[in-house]
Amino acid sequence: MTRRLRSEHTGLLVGLICGLPLMAVGMLNFAANFNATDFRSFLRYYVGGDIVHDVIVAPIVGLIGIVVIRRAPAIARAPLRAALFGSAVVVAVAWPALRGYGRMRTPDNASVQPLNYATAVATVVGVVWVISALWFGVIWFRERRRLTA
Repeated sequence: MTRRLRSEHTGLLVGLICGLPLMAVGMLNFAANFNATDFRSFLRYYVGGDIVHDVIVAPIVGLIGIVVIRRAPAIARAPLRAALFGSAVVVAVAWPALRGYGRMRTPDNASVQPLNYATAVATVVGVVWVISALWFGVIWFRERRRLTA
């Protein structure tokens, strides 16, 4: 019984071990730079971002996941979930570069975001989907072989 409880809490412990130092660094940096940022801007960014996520982003992502995954055959669900999640993470991480937020501060500096980030993001999303398609191919091939054997 004790062993099972420990294995159930492994993810929590790993998250705490990795997350607490990162949160501490973030809070220390926030405290050290508190006067450098307008507090209203801070509230708008963090509280507004939280509200936008909870009211708009999370329900849309949940609905897309439910609709797409329910219509997909069972054999394709895991690769499809991975591809959708991977694509969402790539776009979320690349969003500031895609929107050109760095250029807004220094529009006359050509060295700020000099690359074509839309093409780079499309390439990475394409690679994610190719890997997922290969994964699906392996699953399909194994399932077909299992059924014919």
